[in-house]
Amino acid sequence: MCEPCHPSLPQVGNLFSPSASPTFHGVHNNDPVCTTPYRKTAHGCSFHFSSVTGYLSRDTFHLRTGRSGAIRESIPRVVFGCAHSSTGFHNDNTLDGVLSLSHLPLSLLTQLGGHASGRFSYCLPLPTVHNPHGSLFLGANVPSPPPHAHTTNLVIRPGVSGYHLNLVGITLGYKRLKIDKRVFDGHSCSINPAETITHFAEPIYLVVEKALVARMKELGSDPVKGPPGGPLWFDRMYKSVKEQLPNMAFHFEGGAELWFTSDRLFEVHGMNARFMVAGRGYRRTVIGAAQQVNTRFTFDVPRGKLSFVSEVCD
Repeated sequence: MCEPCHPSLPQVGNLFSPSASPTFHGVHNNDPVCTTPYRKTAHGCSFHFSSVTGYLSRDTFHLRTGRSGAIRESIPRVVFGCAHSSTGFHNDNTLDGVLSLSHLPLSLLTQLGGHASGRFSYCLPLPTVHNPHGSLFLGANVPSPPPHAHTTNLVIRPGVSGYHLNLVGITLGYKRLKIDKRVFDGHSCSINPAETITHFAEPIYLVVEKALVARMKELGSDPVKGPPGGPLWFDRMYKSVKEQLPNMAFHFEGGAELWFTSDRLFEVHGMNARFMVAGRGYRRTVIGAAQQVNTRFTFDVPRGKLSFVSEVCD
């Protein structure tokens, strides 16, 4: 968010003031980056998305070592969005920025070029009352995955944002579900921490839902009505039920397995629990943030590899 900001909303840190930066420049309307979905205007190059509006800009970005370390590198003329209005960002009523690490031309990863070498790694902490911080490493600072890390192929599609994975199977509660390989082949799978929870493509979700309802009935819990189109809810969350809530695993091409413990799948509210995975009406499978916590993900885009391993991220 940049001055002038309307309406004025709580920020993480100070609101950015373009006039206070001697290296700030608005992107001119004849700049090669000012193409769809950005718009040429008399004042420069604007963007008008459903939740945010503003102008493309350029400035010098400084990379630090650690959260408050010395400046390690300075990269001039990085393109970024200077937003003047935002709506619909539900982040404890406090705004920050949105960072793209995709393979597309205007992502920070691409603009950093040799400074990042197409490599990044992040770890998302469990949300707690003491507001923990995750970590993001770029380029040479990316830690090497340990020998026991799982590795699978990244599928990168030209012109399409996001990183796709070859999902080949699902396990629920240590039982591999019977899903035809053609179903996985016909519906893409990607990983995206900007998604709050995981979404299955509907044909996959219906199999998961059936198996989950059957397992919960064995435990003495039945599905109850929740918000329309939302995740499943279950009742009678007695201690004996909570202790036996099932876990889940994604099986990827090459043998890599990403396991989700029950605390990443169920959010308990008193005697009810919400299954933090949805799927009805969805065409794609997306692994969301709730299922990524306490796992270190390392992306090596030039090699087309994703590695992941359990880690306490706080």
